[in-house]
Amino acid sequence: MKRAGQINKLTAVSLWFFTISYMGLIFYLSSKSQLLPNLIHGTDKIIHAFVYFILALLLYFSFLKSGLKKYLLLITLIFAVIYGVSDELHQYYVPGRVASIGDIIADSFGALLGSFLAAKLSSRG
Repeated sequence: MKRAGQINKLTAVSLWFFTISYMGLIFYLSSKSQLLPNLIHGTDKIIHAFVYFILALLLYFSFLKSGLKKYLLLITLIFAVIYGVSDELHQYYVPGRVASIGDIIADSFGALLGSFLAAKLSSRG
């Protein structure tokens, strides 16, 4: 029979696996020259916000299950925003892609919403 500590460790490792895989997917998709057809102006910002909303949820619960409790929301938000900025810097060097402050703002907004939702959900249980 597995002890509670082993189950928690397995949960943390599993969450980190999904989180890091998701971050890898973001990086991979950002390296594609023409990912989506021309969208209605501003629609890409909704996609950016949604992608970083999910990232923040994954990060929050990965940090939480790893034992981080203090400043969890702030650390999650900072980590997600830094990843968004690094992703935009990465896109700057990809032919056919453009780095944009607007995308960073959308990423940050999505990360903020995801962090707050994760904090709300974790406070319930």
